Amino acid sequence: MQNTIEFYKPSIQENTKKYIDDVLNFSDNRKVEKLENAVKKFIGCDNALAVTSGTAALHLAMCALDFKRGDKVICSINVFPSVPQAVRHFDAEPIFVDIEGKDYNIDLGNLELALQKNKSKKLKAIVLNHMAGNIVDLEAVYALASEYKVKVIEDASNALGAKYNGKYIGNTGADITIFSFAPHLCNSTVNGGILICKEESVHTRAQLLSFHGMKNRHCDIYGSVNYIYDVVDIGWKYDLSQIEAAYCLAEFEALEATLRRRKEIAKMYTQELSGINHVSLPQLGNDTVISQYIVEIDKNRDHFVGQLKNEGINISVHYMPLHLTAYYKQKYSMKVFDYSVALGCFQRVMSLPMYASLTNEEVKRVCEAIKKVANAHI
Repeated sequence: MQNTIEFYKPSIQENTKKYIDDVLNFSDNRKVEKLENAVKKFIGCDNALAVTSGTAALHLAMCALDFKRGDKVICSINVFPSVPQAVRHFDAEPIFVDIEGKDYNIDLGNLELALQKNKSKKLKAIVLNHMAGNIVDLEAVYALASEYKVKVIEDASNALGAKYNGKYIGNTGADITIFSFAPHLCNSTVNGGILICKEESVHTRAQLLSFHGMKNRHCDIYGSVNYIYDVVDIGWKYDLSQIEAAYCLAEFEALEATLRRRKEIAKMYTQELSGINHVSLPQLGNDTVISQYIVEIDKNRDHFVGQLKNEGINISVHYMPLHLTAYYKQKYSMKVFDYSVALGCFQRVMSLPMYASLTNEEVKRVCEAIKKVANAHI
């Protein structure tokens, strides 16, 4: 019996254990600062704030922008639930937009219609996500945001290391960009996120709110806060621990190697799976970071997935359109066919295993299993 090939497995880098030992031995408790500095240097931005997760970064971004009850925020219907959930925690309202069928990103024509329809003082922001690392036409989005006077928050959880017009995501013009170090895992080895603010004043506010709204606080190497401080606003505890920062720093230092390996895996998938029955492959751009390799099955996708699991291959789907989930369906009285493109894509897509530690032999096993299932598929 062959071992199961998992959809995703976290990596352990060469420096991971050393960096964690540095923290445990109290020989270097500046891993958070080093992670923030490494991100700033790589992306070319002025500010970076390390927090406990990508979701925490998203919520803190909305705190920093002072979202309030009744505010409106536009996002794709095809996002992870963390996006509209963060909006709802302010008792604000997500405005959902259908996707385009090629890269599964927000449809810009429908985005403009949503901006026109909801234009008011309560319309605060657009939240973008870059599905599978495929970058949205940011110039078009920034132009719309300027015209309608709304902020742009980029959920770039799947786009760390991606470029747009020669600049890294995080330094292309969004008001706030967030990254996640655990974008695929619900029970991850470690969590971590990065918040990048274009405006210094927003960054300063995010810093303040990231630790209980405390001003003039100082911590020793053991994490103890000095007893003379002031509380000037209502914040929360978003700050990243040194151990998690140690793991994330090792991951970040290996980013370029990870991106190269993903491209190698994607190239193998494309070569091996081109032209087989029932399976359509993605069209990948040169700058795509390929956080997921998404294929489409022309019919009976669920049966196809079940047969792959019988072959020991685990896959995933990105994402379930939110109008199919109980809360949003009931809360906003949405119908199944209200977002027809997202619905159709969801019925066809599946994401193949894609991570740096995936071996060539494992990639070949995935491809052979897909070929076997495709040849027998009805």
